[in-house]
Order: sequence, then structure tokens, then C-alpha cells
Amino acid sequence: MINAVVSIKCKKCGGSFQPDTHTRGDWLCQNCKAKNPNLKRHYRSVADLCILGLIATVVFIFMRFNQRRFDFGIAFSIAHALLLIVTIVAIYKSKIPWADAPAKILIWAVLSLALMFNVALPLLLTGWLNIPFAVVYVAIFSYLFWLNSQANKCTCLETPSKTGSG
Repeated sequence: MINAVVSIKCKKCGGSFQPDTHTRGDWLCQNCKAKNPNLKRHYRSVADLCILGLIATVVFIFMRFNQRRFDFGIAFSIAHALLLIVTIVAIYKSKIPWADAPAKILIWAVLSLALMFNVALPLLLTGWLNIPFAVVYVAIFSYLFWLNSQANKCTCLETPSKTGSG
């Protein structure tokens, strides 16, 4: 694996700078002092959303198990809960989640499956559109598309230059 220094391209001046990943606020460009989105905070917000999804999934599993015992829906829900846990851990462990391909793939996989289980599948099986879930997922996916575009246009990976002969 190649060691890389992650820099952010400023939205205003286009210059690159290394963000302070420990701050909770916007990242300030060292050149022009413009505010840039704190991508680490935004990706952690997605992880927090996954935590809420995990809680809802666990509640669903227990409720469904009390009604029907173990069935196909519970098996899929358990698999989805495990995928949520892996996604949450991947995002929180990553120092640069906006440039971490596995974390980004997990985010899209988890939320696409949630959309399929909560909106598409009920619509296909029963003809009933769950409007509240559909509205929530429109908001979530709009945020994900925005976040993905910010990560793609702001991130630049630079390999460190070799110094000395060593």
C-alpha cells in the first residue's frame, strides 16, 4: 500500500491544503480562509445514521421473532445488521473515510439494501408504497450524492516525495 498525504482542494481558490481532521467545524483553507466541508464529520454523520438503522433493525428482528419465530425476513435482517456493524466500524476506524473506497462501497451497499427492503420490496410484493420511508430515503440519497460529489471534487491524493537517498 502506498503512503499518501491527503489534501483537500479549496472550493474557493482551488489551492490544496491538509485539513485538520480533529476539528468539528468546517475546514478552513490556509490560503484564502474559505470554509470547506468537513468531510470526516459528514461521513461520521452517515455512520450515525447507520447506528439508527442498526437500532431499528434489531427492534424489527426482536418484534418479528416474537411473532413468527425464525424466518427468511429475520435471516435477511440479521445479515443487514451485520453489514451495518461492519460499515459503522469501517467509517469510524478510517482516518480519511472520504477517500476510503471500501467504506464508501459499504455505505452505498447498506443504504441501497435498506431502500430495497423498506421501499422497493413492499411496493413490488404488495403494491403499497411506504411514503414516509420513501421521503426519508430521498433525503438520505440526496445527501449521499452531495457528499460523494464533495469528496470527489475536493480530494486529491499526493504521494510524498522521497527525500535523501534512503
